[in-house]
Amino acid sequence: MAQRPQIALMAQMRQQHLLVLTVAYLASRAVLHYAGLRFAFSLDWMWMADAGDLEDRLAETLYYFHAFPPGMNVLTGLLLKASETHAGTLAWLVFLALGVAQVNGIAYLATALGVPRWPSAALALAFSLTPPAIYFEHLYLYEWPVTTLLVFALVGAHRAVVTGSTAWWCAAFATTAAVGATRSTFHLAWMILIVVMAAAMVPAQQRRRVRNAALIPLAVLTLLYAKNEWLVGEFAASTFGPASFHLVTVDRLPKAERDAAIRRGMLSPFAAISAYAPPRRYLLFFASPDLRGWPASITRLDQVRVKAPNFNHWFLLKVHDARRRDAARVLVAYPLNYIRSVVAGLLAFSSPSTMWHPATGTSRSPHAQHRAVLGAYEDRYNAVVHGGPLAPVGLYALVPLLLLWGVWRTVTWWRRGGRDTARALLLALLLFQIAYVTAASTMLTFLESSRYRFQIEPCLWLLAAAAVADALSSWTERRWTST
Repeated sequence: MAQRPQIALMAQMRQQHLLVLTVAYLASRAVLHYAGLRFAFSLDWMWMADAGDLEDRLAETLYYFHAFPPGMNVLTGLLLKASETHAGTLAWLVFLALGVAQVNGIAYLATALGVPRWPSAALALAFSLTPPAIYFEHLYLYEWPVTTLLVFALVGAHRAVVTGSTAWWCAAFATTAAVGATRSTFHLAWMILIVVMAAAMVPAQQRRRVRNAALIPLAVLTLLYAKNEWLVGEFAASTFGPASFHLVTVDRLPKAERDAAIRRGMLSPFAAISAYAPPRRYLLFFASPDLRGWPASITRLDQVRVKAPNFNHWFLLKVHDARRRDAARVLVAYPLNYIRSVVAGLLAFSSPSTMWHPATGTSRSPHAQHRAVLGAYEDRYNAVVHGGPLAPVGLYALVPLLLLWGVWRTVTWWRRGGRDTARALLLALLLFQIAYVTAASTMLTFLESSRYRFQIEPCLWLLAAAAVADALSSWTERRWTST
């Protein structure tokens, strides 16, 4: 009985660094707010359904929305229903809460990978103070929620192995499914691979729990794909995929060569039109935007409330079919051009995340207000991290070495078994996220890829911290052994 207070005290001491971290994080946000940094809340993104539809007909709008995954539309609809007037403030508070969860999750994961508790808290706080983290936390875009959900999914998987808890497995896979329903990069196949990895690496007695916990989240995500297959004939969370692939294939051809291919009938007329062109651009190709039996969210050329193009229009379904064929033909006819595009995309992927927007440096950039407050800090950060002889890649040139270390450490920890199994699975999942997002962001699309890297930025920081902690531990052990 006397041991119970001692155990409780030890547990309290273990959590003390997280409390200090949370207070420090919130204090930093208060300072940023006082300095003039504000949350940029906008509803005119191309992945967004009409705000009026989301507020008044949320269920119907989500059902007929096929262009992009529905996650952010769900959040937006709930915010607007809660208070149209204060939706921006509510969104800011949601993102702030996600930030609290994110820094605590990063600190937990760093500790799980062998970094001492207080350095783990310092690492998480340092990450939250980087310009990319600050900028994306203050922008109503899916990068911040998806990054936080990925961190929490990793926390859930590690806790599940350590505790053997089915509830933690359910939390991990539910979060993973939420990522797949929010960001099209994270395909159903991505989630299936995560489940397979987890089932293969955990102790035998936990494999049934893994499978059972994954069933409902996998079924829910599959239903989203099946809904779009039934509705528009596309088994995907987003029907915009062909347009994204157009960017790394057709759009990368020299203009004269592309125009010649259109004239000889190899490519459709849509090959000369930007993948970001609004549906009005295609009025010349279709008799009427109306389609009998379909709601206005499918046939309306423009959104009503925010006066933005409606990228959920049925015109684009026909255009995407043509773009899919165009991309396949270019891939076959110009394979070397595709390889060069992927290499260029990889360099862009490693460039500064704060400069992802085409209008960077102008008032039209969504980060213009952020840069007005923290622009000098952003410039110094990018000069250190992305500068030098390997600019704009900079320090990210070390990532291949970290990946090699990670693969080696995953294998050695997994072979040891026991308590190292949880660390091995965590490190394997980190490596998988890094490899998957890098491949998808450079091989399946082009432009804005440095923004996509932010989704795995915590994984890269954790991988580097784990490598340093492991090296220091090995050095200390050898020093003590030699003495």
